[in-house]
Amino acid sequence: MRLIKLSFVVCAFLVISLTALAQGDMPIRIPGGTKFHRLNMVRTPTDKLQPALLGSAIPTYSYSVVSPVDGKTYSGQIIGVNPSVRPAHATVIPVIVIPVRLIFQYSSSKFIFDPTVGDPGCLGTGRTALSLTQESPLFNDTRYVFGGTNVGNTQYIDAFQRANFWKEVSASGGVIYHTLLGFTPMPLQTVTVSSANSGTPSGTVFSLPGECGTNSGVVNAPGLLGVMNLDFFNVTTLSLMRKLGVTPDSFVLFLLYNAAMAQGNPTFSGNCCILGYHTITGAQTGLQTYGVASFEGRNQTQFEGVADTSVLSHELGEWINDPQSQSATPPWGQLPFCSSVYEVGDPLNQTLMPEVKMPNGFTYHLQELAFFSWFYRISPSDGVNGWYSNNGTFMTSAGPICQ
Repeated sequence: MRLIKLSFVVCAFLVISLTALAQGDMPIRIPGGTKFHRLNMVRTPTDKLQPALLGSAIPTYSYSVVSPVDGKTYSGQIIGVNPSVRPAHATVIPVIVIPVRLIFQYSSSKFIFDPTVGDPGCLGTGRTALSLTQESPLFNDTRYVFGGTNVGNTQYIDAFQRANFWKEVSASGGVIYHTLLGFTPMPLQTVTVSSANSGTPSGTVFSLPGECGTNSGVVNAPGLLGVMNLDFFNVTTLSLMRKLGVTPDSFVLFLLYNAAMAQGNPTFSGNCCILGYHTITGAQTGLQTYGVASFEGRNQTQFEGVADTSVLSHELGEWINDPQSQSATPPWGQLPFCSSVYEVGDPLNQTLMPEVKMPNGFTYHLQELAFFSWFYRISPSDGVNGWYSNNGTFMTSAGPICQ
C-alpha cells in the first residue's frame, strides 16, 4: 500500500549545516536560533481514485460540481450527510485514537516521546497530549462565531463544516445539521525506532535549545524532536491496526507527541518534517481511513503557526472533506506548486484561528481551513458571510487556473 497523498508538511530550515549532523548516542544539536520558518507541502504521485468506502458504516455522500473557472465537472465524496438533504440531521463518526509511545533507541541510550506522559513545563501540571486531545474543541462543544455569525455551540470540525456549506445549513434552520466526532481511546502502543549508529536507522533525535520543558530523564525531555522515516512509520501503523482489530466503521487517528516524520532517513537536509497525514488502505472487510498527527507541545516555537491541536484540526478537516485524498479540483496555487486536490487544510497551512480556551483551562490552537467554494471558484460563496475560509483570510476564491 502506498500513501495516496501526504496531507501535511515538509520543512525548510534556516542555517542548517550538514557538517553538524554528527552520529552518536546523543541528540543531534541544531544551532541556537534555528527555527522552522515554513512548512511546505509534499507533492507525491497520486493513486487511482478508490471506490466508495466499501464495507464501511461511515456515512458519505457524493457531490458533482461544474466549476465556472474552466467549465469542467468535478466530483468527490464527503463524510456525513448532504447538507442540502431534508430533513437535515446529525451524524456522529467514531474516531479511534491510538496514542503511540516512540522509543528512539541508540546503542547505549534512548529518548522517549509519549503522549500519555506529562510535560508540565510546556503543557501545565497534570496534563498530557492525550488528555488535552480528548478535552479539546475537536471533540467537545464550544461556541463559534465567524465574522459575527453564530454557527453553533459544537465541535470545531463541525463548526467548520457548517460554515463551509452555510447557504444550505442556514436554509434548513441552521440547528439540525451536524457532523460530529466521537472520541474512543485505545491502549498505548510502543514503537521502537532504531537511531543514528544502530545499523539501518529509521529515525533520529534532534535538539533545539531554548524550548519549554522541565522534565528530567529521557521521557518527553526538553527541546527534543524525534523524527522517523515516513515509510517505516506507515508500515507500523498498518501493523498496529491489524493487531488492534480496528474496523472500517471508524476513523483511526495515531497520536504522537513532539515527533515528526521525514521522507527517507531524517537528515535535516530538506526531507523533514512531516507532522501528519491522512490516507486510506484496503482491507478484506472494506476500506479503512486513518491518519497520523503530532500534538506539538511547544506553541509555535519549534514550528511557526503550529501548536497543540493545530495539526489534528488540519488532518481531521481534510479527512471529513476528502476521505480518499483524491477529490479533484481546478488547479490552485496557494502552495509553492500547483495542486488540484480538495484538501481544506493545505491552502492555509500554519494559519491559526483565534485561540479557544476550554473549561479545562487550556488554551487551544486550531488551523483555519478553506471552503469548498474557494477550491471550485463558486461565486458568491456558499460559505458563511460569503467568505472563502472560516476566519475570513480568504475573501475571494482561488482565482485563475494555476499554471
